Amino acid sequence: MISNGVIISLYTLLVSIVTFPIMIFILMKIKRKVKISPFLLGLLVYFTFGVFSTTIVHTLFINEGRPTYAFLTGNVIAYSLYYAVVVGILEEFGFLIAYKKIIASYDENETPITLALGNAWLEVIMVCFLALAAYIAYATKYNEVGEEGFREFYGDIENLDLDATINMLKSITVGEIIMLALQRIAYFFMHIFLSIMVFYSVKKNIIQYFWMAVIIRGLCTVPGAIENFNNKNKDYIMSIGQKVPLTLYLIVIIAFAGFIAIKLYKAYDAEKVLYPADLFKKQPDMHLM
Repeated sequence: MISNGVIISLYTLLVSIVTFPIMIFILMKIKRKVKISPFLLGLLVYFTFGVFSTTIVHTLFINEGRPTYAFLTGNVIAYSLYYAVVVGILEEFGFLIAYKKIIASYDENETPITLALGNAWLEVIMVCFLALAAYIAYATKYNEVGEEGFREFYGDIENLDLDATINMLKSITVGEIIMLALQRIAYFFMHIFLSIMVFYSVKKNIIQYFWMAVIIRGLCTVPGAIENFNNKNKDYIMSIGQKVPLTLYLIVIIAFAGFIAIKLYKAYDAEKVLYPADLFKKQPDMHLM
């Protein structure tokens, strides 16, 4: 039996991650009168550069039968570095195109936040919502019919590894769901922080901030790449003890991005130019509006 605590936690996480970006946008719409177009553009940017473009690249490099397949999928360092480079460049390039070409006239300091909300919301739908909904359906059915009934019910579905799915259901704990929630919160803020960095890079013509965003975005893919590599190449689910260091690493990287993004947001609001060399120097007080 899958505990009710696990199922309730999955439901809570599912509802929270889907509604949170929308609620933030609605609050900004009411209080700051933000435009909806950057939010919608954020959806388009993620689909174009975070889904469509990366799928094409993955087809070229990590599809079975490609010359690079064995090397990239057989070495965790190569696999993680590959994901860091591909995701880092493509997703931040999407922000760059948006701010430089599509909404170049949008100068409001809320613009990068609004665009990031749309970006983060679609990522949640594409990456987490469907997986969590499937886990909930599997767990509910498993509790209803037991393991044998579960195998019989889902036995005809192609590309579903029943043994791996059952092992996952038996091993998942509330602690792991909390760990996943922390990761999703961190990724949510990552979108906002990196969007601000690229926005400032474009508006002040300081390309270094774009490349800093690319590097940070790449570093943030490492925990997911390692977990994905392990799940693909080993017949087990990573334990919570193995996930804790990866989650802490992710939080530290995104906290650093937040330190930079807040400084840039304040500088933009105060109409000041802040170069990378000045980030760690004491600045005159610049309050957030």
